[in-house]
Formats: sequence, structure tokens, C-alpha cells
Amino acid sequence: MSLEIGASSGNTTIIPLHEIQTAVVNRLESRDEMGVTDAVDTILSQAVYHGSSDIHLEPWNECVSLRFRLDGILQQIAVIPQEFQPKLVARIKVLSDLVVYRKDVPQDGRIDRDKTSAGRPMRVSAVPTIRGEKMVIRVLGSTRDLYQLDILGFPERIVAGVQKIITRPQGTLLLTGPSSSGKSTTIYAALHEILHLQKHTINIVSIEDPVEFAMDRIAQIQVNHHADLTFATALRSILRQDPEVIVVGEIRDFETAKMAIQAGLTGHLVISTIHSGTAAGVFTRLIDMGIEPFLVASSITGVLAQRLIRLNCPDCTAEYTPDPLMMHYFGLDAESGPFYKGKGCKECQNIGYRSRAGIGEFLEVHNTLAEKLLRQPTTSQIHEMAVSNGMIPLADDGLEKARLGITTVEELYRVLPELG
Repeated sequence: MSLEIGASSGNTTIIPLHEIQTAVVNRLESRDEMGVTDAVDTILSQAVYHGSSDIHLEPWNECVSLRFRLDGILQQIAVIPQEFQPKLVARIKVLSDLVVYRKDVPQDGRIDRDKTSAGRPMRVSAVPTIRGEKMVIRVLGSTRDLYQLDILGFPERIVAGVQKIITRPQGTLLLTGPSSSGKSTTIYAALHEILHLQKHTINIVSIEDPVEFAMDRIAQIQVNHHADLTFATALRSILRQDPEVIVVGEIRDFETAKMAIQAGLTGHLVISTIHSGTAAGVFTRLIDMGIEPFLVASSITGVLAQRLIRLNCPDCTAEYTPDPLMMHYFGLDAESGPFYKGKGCKECQNIGYRSRAGIGEFLEVHNTLAEKLLRQPTTSQIHEMAVSNGMIPLADDGLEKARLGITTVEELYRVLPELG
């Protein structure tokens, strides 16, 4: 059951977004020695309640800016007097086991879930700027983030395609999309599905940077560059540990790519991510990295390109006319509607959007496409062949959701790659 704004969650009083500034500043200005501690706890707990993925505390000219990333968009939450910046930073450093007196070097730390009333683990990054240290706090996963594949928002055809790939004993499934496009969530959902199907009879190892959610019955390795524990070195070691499923958080270089691709050929199911604009672009990206086309064609069994879109608030959605430029960009006309958009209400903090879901294009590698890859086709040629084999492009999946009133045309324009 969801909580009403202003209600209590455990020991945490839920504060509307527009009132967080007053609450934080009042705690900071109190004479109570716990004022700074309470202010930081308020920031962290309210960020978690309102669904923020990141918290930005940044020194500006005459103040400190507090922003939450809500549904992928940075929202200004509070402007805090500059005099409190050192105390806020010091308190966050204490929570995350950083060196308080070092203000001239970047530092990374972690806040354990039991250190604040937020009840969530967090990753902390401190970077020196000319006005003082900027803190960015990433809120890490909880059990409610471990979704099933079929409720991530993808259409049934994509869910079925991914499920088909992950039930095979070997091959490589690659996910692609920009940062914060939901790739990690999809991987965790896929692992949850594998565990559900295989019960206790499978050996799964993951290499992550960082481990965002601790899963039972999976050996999770966190990258540690200071100890030379990289994706490549960890992958080389775990291949000696008889894994059946290998998750590589990201393919960033030739060495990792080659080992992951070869593992997918030699009796392992490999799941990984790689940066590319589209599903078709993954193949040319790997070939450009130096992977032989025959390895790419033989190992990769499927590619999922995905984005996260904001959803219209169900409590204030109403019919509207999209921006004519947006309509023209997507090849729409007046007969394409009706379209819907959230007007803004109490339930969505007057934003008009509430929550996010995935859109995607799933490319399954068939024999004809594998043969085509041997001749090193262009990205557009791969895309055209995939569409002719039944792939629904990313933009079409998004436009279908806009026509159903789930999201807006403007939101699609924000998240989709440039249309060819």
C-alpha cells in the first residue's frame, strides 16, 4: 500500500518535495548538536521515499544546490545557505568512511543501509571544485528493484525473446543503451528468471562495477581497479571456476570483449552490456574494437537496445496536442492521435510524469544475419535486415506507448537516439 505525502514511513516523516528545503534548513539552523546529522538523514531518506536515483549536493556561487534525479531528470529540491556546505560534506564523508580533511582529491565511498533511516545502501562520490566539494550519491538497489522480466514495461515479444535466449546453454546476450537506461535492472531480472527456472543446479558468476544489488545464489565480484581486479582479469579467473552463466557488467575494451565473446562460444551463457545507440550498432562496435566478424556472428545470440521513458501520471492524464515539430519529427499527423499527457497534480508533485518503464528493440541473430555479418555490413544494413526479420525498432515501440497514452511524444524525443 502506497503512503500519502505527509504520512510516516517507520521513523521517517514523508515531506513533499517543495517543503524539503524548509525542513533541511530548519534542522541546520537549530542549536541542537544533532542538527547536521538530522539534515543529512532528511535529505537521504526523502530522496529514497520520492524515488530518486541520485542526489546532487553542489556548491554554487552563493549557496549549495540540492537536486534529486527523479525518473531520470534532475529536479531542483533546495537551495541551502553556503555556510552549511562544510558541515554537510563532512557528515556525508563520515557516513561513507571518506577522509574528512582531504578536500583536494576525488574520493569514493559507500553508505551502508543501516547507517541512515533511508534503509538503502548508497554509493558516494566526492570531487573537488573551485567552490568546494561536490557530492553525488547514488541510491543502490533494494528487493523492490528486482523486477520480473514481464513487468519492466517491454512488450511481450521482447520478453519472450530474452527468455528464449537465457534458457539456452550457451551464447551471448548483449544489452545496449546510455547510462541510466535500465540495463542493470534488466540483467538482474534476467538472473532472477534463470534462478527461478534452474533452481539450485546452476553456477552463476557476475563481475560488476559496482555491485548494485546483492543476490542470493550468485557469486558477485566487484571490480577494484586499485587491486588490478578489472573486468578482464576477473573474467579470466572465473572461467577456471566452471561457471554456466557469466555476467560481465560492461564490455569496455578489446580484451574483455574477446574473452566474453569466446566464452559464449564454449559452453557458457554470457550476459553483458556495451555502449551503442541501437541494437544493430553493437555488431559494428565490436568489430571496430577488433573482434573478428566470425566470432561476433557465431557467439552473439541476441541484442536488446533499451531506454527508460517517464510515464504519464495516471491521476492527471488528459488529452493534449503534441508540439508540431515533435509530430513532424516522428512522421505523425493530426490523424495519428489522440495523445495524452499528465497535467501535474499532487500525486506526481506537479511534474506530470510518475514512474518509468522500458522500451526496447530486440534483435535475435538468425543464420541469415550471421552470414551477413561475415561480410562486415554497415549498421544501417544490419538494421534493415533485422527489421525485415521481424524486429520492431525502438522508436516504433515508443510511439505505440505514446498512442496508448502511456507516455508523451516529447518524452520519446528526449530519450530516443536520432532517427535515421
